Amino acid sequence: MRIEIVTTEEIVYSGSADAIVVPGVEGQLGILPRHAPLITAVAKGEVVVRDQGQTTTLLLSGGFMEVFEDVVTILADSSTGMVE
Repeated sequence: MRIEIVTTEEIVYSGSADAIVVPGVEGQLGILPRHAPLITAVAKGEVVVRDQGQTTTLLLSGGFMEVFEDVVTILADSSTGMVE
């Protein structure tokens, strides 16, 4: 699936993924390919993107996420970047 994480200032992450874990306002959300369409609020916390054995972790301050037709788009309030 395709992942796009953007703020008003920049594209934070753009790429493909086998899975993504997002902090929802009521708990963690795990998104896999062919997930049902979804729009939800995103809480402050870590977003984990897994693609072919590689893991990328980003810190977000909140925002919204849309899942539609194997594309996950996160409109983040802000991001402090990737976690090492």
